[in-house]
Amino acid sequence: MAKIFYFTGTGNCYSVANRLGEKLGAELVAITDYLSHPYIVEDAVIGIVTPVYSMDLPQVVAEFLEKVQLKETRYIFCVATMGAMAGRSLYHVKDLLHKRKLILSAGFTVTLPDNSIIFPSGEKRMQMLLAAEEETVNNIAELLKEHEENSVKMKDCFLLKISAAVGMWSLKSVLKVKHKKINEDKCNGCGICAKICPAGCIIMEKGRPVFSEGCLTCFGCAQWCPNEAINLGWLHPTGKTKYVHPGVDVQAISGRNMLDCKQ
Repeated sequence: MAKIFYFTGTGNCYSVANRLGEKLGAELVAITDYLSHPYIVEDAVIGIVTPVYSMDLPQVVAEFLEKVQLKETRYIFCVATMGAMAGRSLYHVKDLLHKRKLILSAGFTVTLPDNSIIFPSGEKRMQMLLAAEEETVNNIAELLKEHEENSVKMKDCFLLKISAAVGMWSLKSVLKVKHKKINEDKCNGCGICAKICPAGCIIMEKGRPVFSEGCLTCFGCAQWCPNEAINLGWLHPTGKTKYVHPGVDVQAISGRNMLDCKQ
């Protein structure tokens, strides 16, 4: 038996997790769903599919690794999706598990288009990365079937820690990405942002989204908005900076996350 826990905002991690799930016969579980309704995981094989945020793990994935209850697990792997660099993300997974006397057996990376708005991948690179995804994930799946072990290669350094910390501080304190604003002239009240929010902290009131605390900085609300009506602080995806995985739709990832946010 196997489970793959994933965190996704714009679809990259869901796409990878879904492909791996099909190859390995594994059940998919949203990390935020697990955190809202924790239970003892008895599967022998556990996978974590996570995005890379500023060369590190999203805070919610770190929280999951600190809290997940594993009973019979004998093989743990992680796949990090990234726009360019994995940074310390895989090492961080290894370290958090090690602190709980658990072992990360293997880690892999899949490069996919960047949704960060700041560093758009560009149309040519985007198409190249998407075209390579299936083969890359299939190769990873074959290694996982053989219970590949490669975590000894995962290293950390002070520079990566500083870079990761500065990157997240800049997003939150300088670019103020958690301070969302709605362009009333563009918003059509479709509710897509509320449906896909992995934190569950967007509700619709009088046909308009209302944001509460608990944002996980996935950029999903703004990137999925069909009318480009959401500003994330100083950032606003439009044109070449707008991206969601073309193989994932709203229905596939909506309603999968039920974190309780402060109203």
